[in-house]
Amino acid sequence: MVHGVRYTGYGTWSTVNIQQSKVNSQQSMLNSQKSTVKSQKSKVNSQPRLLHLCDFDGTLTRGDSLLRFLWFSLPVSRLAWGSFVVLIKFLSLFFWGKWSNSTAKSALLSTFFKGKTMVELNALGAGFCSKIVPGLLRTDLLETLRLAAKNGDTVVIVSASLDLWLRPFCHLEGFDLLCTELEYLDGKYTGRFSTPNCNGQEKAVRILTAYDLQSFEKTIAYGNSEGDAAMFDLADEVFKF
Repeated sequence: MVHGVRYTGYGTWSTVNIQQSKVNSQQSMLNSQKSTVKSQKSKVNSQPRLLHLCDFDGTLTRGDSLLRFLWFSLPVSRLAWGSFVVLIKFLSLFFWGKWSNSTAKSALLSTFFKGKTMVELNALGAGFCSKIVPGLLRTDLLETLRLAAKNGDTVVIVSASLDLWLRPFCHLEGFDLLCTELEYLDGKYTGRFSTPNCNGQEKAVRILTAYDLQSFEKTIAYGNSEGDAAMFDLADEVFKF
């Protein structure tokens, strides 16, 4: 360290650290550089990114995940007996003019799972997600979405499928999720949905509620059916499978 000296007037010399002013100057420069870096990061983070909207069944996967979930979570005897009950419920919906994808799905799920606890169903969903879902995925599309998320884009799975397996899947991949969710009362499944079935026009409603499309540079949609048409209408670019 470099020191200066000054005469005290009493016949002794004391040292003075003249480098203090240099330290102060360097600290000021460092703070200025940090401010510049933060400003640059802020500009990068504020730049508009892409919004990727991807259907799940038949798009990110090959085939329907709900039926596979039934096979995974139920014994054959339960499926056989339940199928008879489901058939009666379906015929009743047709007869009374109440048939829709939503009512049919609700009838199916309530037959097999009504009264099950949230803990039980979440455990089944997590098991299905880890053991079965990986074998259903289109790996090329999944890698595309992973790369988009890594680059800072927003990736959203928009699906009529259930939160039971989609939530752990999206949590693992770092994707956002808009889907059909089950209703619980006192910790048990009521046989109903807590959200509208996320299909058709409901997909567009959920997307517009959750995101400001104008804040993105481009919106890209991936789907495979008429149930994705309303989502396609919101996109600048569409990929059909």
